[in-house]
Amino acid sequence: MDREIIRLVSTQGRISHEEIARRVHVSRPAVHERVKRLERDGVIRGYRAVVDWSAVDLGLCAFVSVQADHDQLATVIGRLFEVSTPEAVVEECHRVTGQWCALLKVRAASSLGLQQLLDAIVSIEGVRQVVTTIVLSSVEAAPVRS
Repeated sequence: MDREIIRLVSTQGRISHEEIARRVHVSRPAVHERVKRLERDGVIRGYRAVVDWSAVDLGLCAFVSVQADHDQLATVIGRLFEVSTPEAVVEECHRVTGQWCALLKVRAASSLGLQQLLDAIVSIEGVRQVVTTIVLSSVEAAPVRS
């Protein structure tokens, strides 16, 4: 039941406890207690907005693979969010396995904003190489329905 509640909340952060109760076939107070426990235990760590990046003039999305010197990896990872500017931001940073050390999801106002962000990333001491993939379009998961 907890997994179903987590699935619903993770895809529909504003879903009411009453609606969750209806979908998982338990009482609203039971859902309320479970959600409070999941929050208290750190399973549900928060709720966030889904941003329309185009509405704030950061409609260009790209993924940036970063390769760094192993002995400077922690420093490089720590600095990646610091290079964000009003024209381009690092939205997500993931440590990954394989040839690359980190995979970034970035948003930019323009190709020039992306270029400036990439120049800042490459200038971080310990960064050896970056490869950028620009997103042409994105497909979102369908809303969860029961």
